[in-house]
Amino acid sequence: GSGGAFCSMNTLPNLLVCNPDLEQKPFMIDVQDLPGGAAGSGRVTLEDNYASSGGGALFVKCIIPGGSTKVMGGATPVGDGFYPAAGFARFAFSGNTAGYGSNTATLPQELVLHEPDTVQFEYRPGEPITTKLHISDSFGQQVKMDGTDKLPVTVSARICVGSCESTEAGQGEVTFSANEIDSNGLCDVGVQDKVLVWPASQATVAKRAVRTYQPLLTLQHAVSAPLQGVTMDPVQLNISRLPCNDDEQFLQASASATGVCEACLAGSQYIIDPDQSKCLDCPTGGICNGSDVQEYLLEAQDDGTLQNFTVLWEIVPYVAALVGEEDTEEDRARLIECPPGYLLVRGSPEDDLRPQDDQCAKCPATYYSTRIASWNEIGQPLVDWKLADALTGDKCEDCEPGAVCTGGRSVEPKPGFYSGAPAAARRRVLHNRTRPESSRWEPEPHSNIDVGVFGWWSTGALWESSSAVRGRAGRKNGRRAAAAAGTVQVFRCPADACLGNGQCADGRTGPVCGLCKKGYAMAQERCELCAEDVGTTIAIGAIVGLVLFSVGYYFTAWRAFFKETPQERHLMEKKRSSAGDPAADDRFFLVKFFENRGWDTPAKRVSVLHRFVLNNTKTVRGMLTANEAKKDNLPIQGLMKILIGFYQVLSSFMTTFPIKWPEEQENAMKFTKILAFDVVAVPGPSCVVAQFSYQQKLLMYTMVPPAALIALVCPLMLCMVLGHFRHGGWKKHDRYEAVYANTWQMSVFFLFLYYPTVSVASLKSFSCQELGAEGNLLQADFSVACPIDNPLSFLFIYSAIVTVLYPIGIPVGLYFAMRSYGIPQMAAAQRRQAISASLISTFKRHTSSSEMEHLSNYLGQGPGDDAKSQAKFKKRCRMLFKNMDEDGSRTLSAEEIAHQLAKLDMAKIEIRALEKMMMTYDTDLTGELSMEEFEPMMADLLATSSKFDGLETWDQVAVNETQMRLLFSHDWMQQEEAYHRLQTKMVREGEKQQLVDKIGVEIQKSRQTMHDKALEADSLSKSVLRNRLLFLADQLINKGIISVPQLSWDGSGGEKEDLARLHVGFLFKNYEVTKWQFEILEMWRKLLTTSVLVFFYKGSILQLAGGFFLMFFFLVLTMRMRPFADVRLEKMQIWALLVLCITLFYGVILNADQAVSLIILAFQMSVLFLPFATIIGESRLNPLNVWYQFKELHTEAIERAKEEAEEARVERETGVSTAGPPQGQATGRRRSSLFSWSRKSLDDRTETPPQEPERLHAAAIQRTRSASLPGDVFQATGGESVHVSKRRSSLFSWFKKSLDDRT
Repeated sequence: GSGGAFCSMNTLPNLLVCNPDLEQKPFMIDVQDLPGGAAGSGRVTLEDNYASSGGGALFVKCIIPGGSTKVMGGATPVGDGFYPAAGFARFAFSGNTAGYGSNTATLPQELVLHEPDTVQFEYRPGEPITTKLHISDSFGQQVKMDGTDKLPVTVSARICVGSCESTEAGQGEVTFSANEIDSNGLCDVGVQDKVLVWPASQATVAKRAVRTYQPLLTLQHAVSAPLQGVTMDPVQLNISRLPCNDDEQFLQASASATGVCEACLAGSQYIIDPDQSKCLDCPTGGICNGSDVQEYLLEAQDDGTLQNFTVLWEIVPYVAALVGEEDTEEDRARLIECPPGYLLVRGSPEDDLRPQDDQCAKCPATYYSTRIASWNEIGQPLVDWKLADALTGDKCEDCEPGAVCTGGRSVEPKPGFYSGAPAAARRRVLHNRTRPESSRWEPEPHSNIDVGVFGWWSTGALWESSSAVRGRAGRKNGRRAAAAAGTVQVFRCPADACLGNGQCADGRTGPVCGLCKKGYAMAQERCELCAEDVGTTIAIGAIVGLVLFSVGYYFTAWRAFFKETPQERHLMEKKRSSAGDPAADDRFFLVKFFENRGWDTPAKRVSVLHRFVLNNTKTVRGMLTANEAKKDNLPIQGLMKILIGFYQVLSSFMTTFPIKWPEEQENAMKFTKILAFDVVAVPGPSCVVAQFSYQQKLLMYTMVPPAALIALVCPLMLCMVLGHFRHGGWKKHDRYEAVYANTWQMSVFFLFLYYPTVSVASLKSFSCQELGAEGNLLQADFSVACPIDNPLSFLFIYSAIVTVLYPIGIPVGLYFAMRSYGIPQMAAAQRRQAISASLISTFKRHTSSSEMEHLSNYLGQGPGDDAKSQAKFKKRCRMLFKNMDEDGSRTLSAEEIAHQLAKLDMAKIEIRALEKMMMTYDTDLTGELSMEEFEPMMADLLATSSKFDGLETWDQVAVNETQMRLLFSHDWMQQEEAYHRLQTKMVREGEKQQLVDKIGVEIQKSRQTMHDKALEADSLSKSVLRNRLLFLADQLINKGIISVPQLSWDGSGGEKEDLARLHVGFLFKNYEVTKWQFEILEMWRKLLTTSVLVFFYKGSILQLAGGFFLMFFFLVLTMRMRPFADVRLEKMQIWALLVLCITLFYGVILNADQAVSLIILAFQMSVLFLPFATIIGESRLNPLNVWYQFKELHTEAIERAKEEAEEARVERETGVSTAGPPQGQATGRRRSSLFSWSRKSLDDRTETPPQEPERLHAAAIQRTRSASLPGDVFQATGGESVHVSKRRSSLFSWFKKSLDDRT
């Protein structure tokens, strides 16, 4: 029970409240009667007492005690363990135990909150009630039973709307639950999982569901029954509602029922308003945490990690009826912005696409996007209505060539390419810094890098002033507007400059990694590391350069001035001889020095070395001049020209074609750069000139030619000054001719050597690269703005001037230098002489044979103009005919004529040649000649054989009208002979007479044509006939009827040719005479290869292919023209061009994905165009053919005008008219249109003069028998017009001769 020692009970009537008596004596115990009590020494000791309920020592069976009972019951012993510490009545407690109150206790008094400070007054619907309560006695002690026994009562938890004091059970009650009190006397309602439900009501307002909640509820806890007779008052709490959590919805069974907050599914649902809306399914393109749609998306990276990117959603009203739900309106999350690399897919209402289908669709591979896809952007360029359409990538940007796009925003430049920042996201920073005048400002490493967004980087305008930027911006707005915002521009980098992924190679920086860092220098388009001590490099370079310049300058310019002339050497020997001195000692001074001291071995070695140097010096000078070694006629000069030209072009490949060449190739190209006289491009000197600006380098390159030419002219000027003051004339110095020739030779050689270098330097100023927002920059120096954008700048004006002066001016100047020496005239004269010899030789071969000439020589003189000489000729013919007619048949066969020639001691006789000659005169087709046929044959033989002896020169033929007419009217195609042969064959084979007669008609037509041609030749003046004959010769050469042997500069032109060879022979001496201008073509080839190709698709496969086809064109041109006079030079040139073609083709294969197939396709397509090229080349409308024919007409008109002027002069001086027949009889008029001269009708020809028609007619008949006109050049039928053959001179006929033209 209760009270282990004493139990006091003294209550008020009908109540459990303690009687006031308990207030006077604690627990109603009077200790005054105890020993020592009065003196204050009395005391009561209570120890080792036990109570199963309350009060282990003392228990009062009432509540609310007062006075001393209350004080002692709630006090703790102090001092030595007695209570009170001093007084008459003292109590001592020791070892007492109980359920509650180990020493003192009362009855249970009230139900109280356990730990009131932690009581919760705000609840979310659905949360468990967390109230903790216990029952306490009057001393405030927690009532419980000893051990595991529990109090025999429970505590209720009751939720009421308003007050819970209604007498009717359940009225206003929301929930009710009973909760046990544990063995410790604690009632924890939360342990029982009693949740709090909250009453709410719902209504529809303007198509929206609106929920209303009770603002306050009453939470009441009460003891279920009186405990030990004590009835305790309940505990009431006023609680308010908290809104549901962000990831919860309020769930209720009906519109008026109570409900609780229920969590949405994390990862698959979201909620907009937890108190008003419900959990919604997460959109397809969203990431939901149960409360919101997260404003990011995750993207897998190449390394397996996930990277998040920002997306934006907005809450907008949504009418559910459009997607098949009830006609209510609620809010939904809609996608409004996707990150770069994605398209926004958001269906329109017409597409019946639900909000949960909104998503960001990633751009597929080979596409990209660097712009933010926004729903609110005007035009919505990156918004698609359907996912299938978005996945095609049509609205994304196509991947730039030179980049790899794996989808999304990824644009990774390939090695060799550079990407600028997206135009829409670039943060461009202009650094308005200017370069100091004293030295070139160099950017610090990486100081020019501007890190933009999305991982892109680009260079800022760090190298140009603000004024330059403003000036360029105005001109470039139109061009740059074409690049849409958000487009990543990928640019080709110089070779080995960009490593890919925005990284530059070592030593490089700037736009397209085209600049060198500090401590590096640009050499052959590569950034080479310079030595730390630049001063030492400059000093060593200056010393070596000065020594090389001095030696070279002496041998090229001054050696001719100081060299002893043959006259001086002869005079010195004569003086020594007269003075009795020994012969001149030509030994080298070191040789004499060693021999005088008896050192024979060193003397011999130095002597051998000295002779070797002297011999090679002569050989090298022979390479540079036209005086080659004549012992074996080795074309050293030509071989060295081809070698130098080859390596000049090869060394330019690194700059012209900025691709990745193999290391061995690059080293070879770097080494051969010295042959282009570009010392600055060598790695060592390049570090010295790296301190200069681009403008200073340009001035240095372009000032070298005038400085060098002035230096070469200095010896000549000194020679002229000395000649003027010492010898009385500017050109009277002994060495003037030698120095003058040397000046020409060295100047021409220098221009040949330096031409590619100065051309490249001049044209570099116009080779720019547009780098988007970076601007248009100069490719030679990416720190300089393109001068084309500022035509008024000094750089542009100066570059334009030197471009005209050097790349164009040097070839033109050298061309006119050769013309000033009369080289075209000498070449034309040699060619005319060769043509004349070939025409006469072919004419004699066609019109006679050695057998017939032998026979005509035996016959003697031909028929004269008078009757007596003709009678004698006929008599000799009859006698010869009778002697040869051995069988008496009165006809001669070829065998009989051959037998007679054998009697005349002719060793070798060709029967076929005799038959061929007889066929023309065999009118009856019997194969033998009668006397009537034999006589005209012999007359014609004597007439033609006496006209040419085969040794005539062109100058002789050009003034002999008879010879020119014979050659002009000859049947070069031998048509009549072919007809005779066919006719004879038909007769022998017994063909129909109709066919034989038809051939006879053709023979008559051929004879008529020759007759008409002879009449035309008689009507032409000498000068016109001369030009027509040359034109005819060109046609015969093109057709292979006659051939012209290879012509070389052999000195046949006399002193004039020798002088030209001595001065400018370096340019033309190694070429065939008619190809004297080929060196100019070679210079243009170098210009196109080293300079012009830079402007077309630099670094791309198209540039390499263009270079290959250009080199292949010149290879074919060289093989077709065969311009060299020496076949060894021709072979070397062909091999050099072939190697260049192979090198370029190798470069194409190295740097192309589909280049080989494209080139093969180009070759295949070329076959298709060859017929059209042939037709165009042969067409009379070809501009080159028209020009050539116009030139012939122009020359003919000039000659005719000269003749008319001469006739007029003679008429004035003599008074005798030189005019021809009256007008209408011999007008001499001919059509002068472009083609009418070759298509004149018979009516347009000059009429036969009436005063001598018989003579002209007879001469024409005689020439018709002995010569015939080429049928495919001029053909006539009856009175029809004469026309030119359809075979016109081809595209190159005026420019070169066929390969078959060589003898």
